Amino acid sequence: MNRPRHIRNPIHSAIKNRKITLFILAIVLLLGAYNYSILPRQESPEINAPVSMVTVVYPGASPEDVDALVTSKVGEELSELQGFDYLNSYSRNSVSVSIVRLRYGTDTEKAWRELRYKMDDLEDSLPKECEGIEINTDLVETAGMMISMSGDNYTLEELSAYAEQLKNNLSKIDGVSRFEIAGDREKCISVEIDFRLLNQTGLSLSEISNLIASQNVEIPSGFVEENGVRINVDTSGTFNSIEEIKDVIVGISPENGTALRLSDIADIHFDDVESQVIIRQGKTNAVLLTGYFKKDENVVSIGNTVETEIEAFRKNLPEDIQFENVHYQPSTVEKSVRTFAMNLLQAILFVVAVVFIGMGMRNAIIVSTAIPASIIATFSLMRLLQINIHQISIAALIVSLGMLVDNAIVISDSIQVMIDRGEDRMKACVEGTRSVAIPVLTSTLTTIAAYMPFLFLNSIAGEYIISLPKIVMISLSASYAVALFVTPSMAYIFFKPGISRIRTSKTANAFKRALLYGLEKRTTVIISISIALVAAVFMTFQLGLQFFPYADTDIIYLNIKSHGSGNMDRTEKLTYEVSSLLDEEPLVVSYTSSIGQGLPKFYNTIVNKAPSQDFAQMLLHLDLENLGPSKEFKDIPHFVSHLQRKMDAAISSGKVDVNMLEQAEPVGAPVTLRLTGSDSALLRNSAENVKAMLTEIEGTKNITDDTYEYTYEFVVNPKGIKTSLFGISNYELQNEISIALRGRESSTFRDNGKEYPIVAKSDIDTKAELENLMIKSQATGSKVLLKEIADIELKSQLPVINKYNGELAISVYSDISDGYSSSKIGSEL
Repeated sequence: MNRPRHIRNPIHSAIKNRKITLFILAIVLLLGAYNYSILPRQESPEINAPVSMVTVVYPGASPEDVDALVTSKVGEELSELQGFDYLNSYSRNSVSVSIVRLRYGTDTEKAWRELRYKMDDLEDSLPKECEGIEINTDLVETAGMMISMSGDNYTLEELSAYAEQLKNNLSKIDGVSRFEIAGDREKCISVEIDFRLLNQTGLSLSEISNLIASQNVEIPSGFVEENGVRINVDTSGTFNSIEEIKDVIVGISPENGTALRLSDIADIHFDDVESQVIIRQGKTNAVLLTGYFKKDENVVSIGNTVETEIEAFRKNLPEDIQFENVHYQPSTVEKSVRTFAMNLLQAILFVVAVVFIGMGMRNAIIVSTAIPASIIATFSLMRLLQINIHQISIAALIVSLGMLVDNAIVISDSIQVMIDRGEDRMKACVEGTRSVAIPVLTSTLTTIAAYMPFLFLNSIAGEYIISLPKIVMISLSASYAVALFVTPSMAYIFFKPGISRIRTSKTANAFKRALLYGLEKRTTVIISISIALVAAVFMTFQLGLQFFPYADTDIIYLNIKSHGSGNMDRTEKLTYEVSSLLDEEPLVVSYTSSIGQGLPKFYNTIVNKAPSQDFAQMLLHLDLENLGPSKEFKDIPHFVSHLQRKMDAAISSGKVDVNMLEQAEPVGAPVTLRLTGSDSALLRNSAENVKAMLTEIEGTKNITDDTYEYTYEFVVNPKGIKTSLFGISNYELQNEISIALRGRESSTFRDNGKEYPIVAKSDIDTKAELENLMIKSQATGSKVLLKEIADIELKSQLPVINKYNGELAISVYSDISDGYSSSKIGSEL
């Protein structure tokens, strides 16, 4: 005799052996809780962006020379890389920056090896004055924490010393990759030569630089034999004090044999190295301690250790030294995890409340257990698939919360209906589950299929969100397993006849009346649904297109460019002006500035900025409590628009761009047009025309471009044959002018374990003084005034040459007003 079919059913086995089923559930929950505790936590998912930046410093070269002699050569090599997509290059005074993008899916490790080989081969082809090729293939590395230290009563040297001590302590923490200090002032020995006194000697600046170097040497001397013992010989030849540098003999008077010391024609002293990055917290000079975490670590627990170490360190510091968490990833991640936990609790309570209406409290509690059970089981599979806890995985878990209970509700309702009919509890639980198992599975697979296209996004954005579809699929699969085996087992224990009141409740009667009306007026219902569908499709085309929302954070940032290039003082003054405007905004809680270079990369979509004396960046923290419908600004975008208008109206000595943090991949302005060509003047005119056209289109705002105003430079033009008659080569001419104006690192002075470059330069500040500098011919030994062999003319030049794939390029940008779409504006243009 055959047993009833349900007895052979695995569902029957799970219910019959319900103690084992619930025990297995407990093991799964414990394992999931453990995996949750050890899962790495970070702010954003790790992505492997196929982007690299090549930087070459060419001291003293004009943008045209940098472009012709460096950038173009670098670009030719980069365009031959395997998987090459496009190249953006920027040539500015003394520096070349090339950013190469590969096609997504390219083997980046192989491509970057090829890149390094090519740059090694190219280095010999670049001007010998270039300082070497710097390659950065990890543009997505983001600082985990940025802590500023400031104090009105302390010098930067004192703050740097404290920061160095704290850096050494924090670097020992397990999970920390490294710490760096920005804003500290590097010192040098400045040898500032009086060019007028130099003119009276037979020396050149180059010769003085070489003399300093020759007097500060350390060459291994070897060894001698003494009484059968080999003894090393050490010949001291380095400077032990500044006085020894001052006493360097640079010449002997032929008339009376008097020695001419370096101090007789130069002022020698400690000084700050030029063109250093300036960090400010508010308007106060500061140093910035930047920390990086190792990959796949729990940044929250590491952050707790860091905080403990900092608090212990602060106890030994003066109380008036201020610490500011400029950027602190552990607190951001911890906040996201807390938000998810709160959402999980809310979801359970809502499920209990909703199910209670139709099925009663007992059934509601049983059904709601499917949510934590499915979520906790998901953590184990996340660990297995190496999916960390970050903003995307947390978002995926939150998205899943609303779907995890669906399967349990359907199955529990089916069971309850059969129990209410008087069926045996075992049969009701088995057959009730079996009768809806396939429809529930189909529903689950349909939902999973809706997320599957995200797995095949072949882009950086796809890599960024890859954990979202994976987690949704994992959690829904887990919820199906829980609903199929755990829910019937618990229903067998707790469900009773007569609990359901759905058929007699007012809610049920209302639904019944609505259903009957729909069946009677089915033509009207179908027409209404069709109209609604058409209206929905139409409204879809009216929506703006934005693949990712802006980051949900209290941070915005400013990019500041001063007019003209190579003037740090002007940029510093402009930044102070911006700071004064920010002080007028009550919504701005704090701000941190970096002058001369961008701040360390504090978010994964921030674009790295090469050092430039005309650039500054500011990070702002906002008071989110003062945002809302009843406040002056309802949200951050409205405040950003206000701040941008304020900066545009108040700032005339530069350009200030107010930005929100983007997610996944930086897109920039919603409307961007790139113009390329070979004629710079024609491109600029075309860009102005495009800007004028955009101005006429409704919905555009903040229209700008990436062009720079022309700046002026003095051009030294040798007088050809006359220069040759004096026996002066172009190299000697350029070399002397370079040392006179930029300086030359002659040697290194070591003191108390620290090294200080010895920099020789002249005290020339004006064109007239430069014209009266005497240039020495190495061939004849004679000297002649610069103005006798060269003309100095004032000419205009572009401070930056932008190129796209080797062609001159200008990009035009426009933001869009609320209620307008970039696609519509693009079609009108």
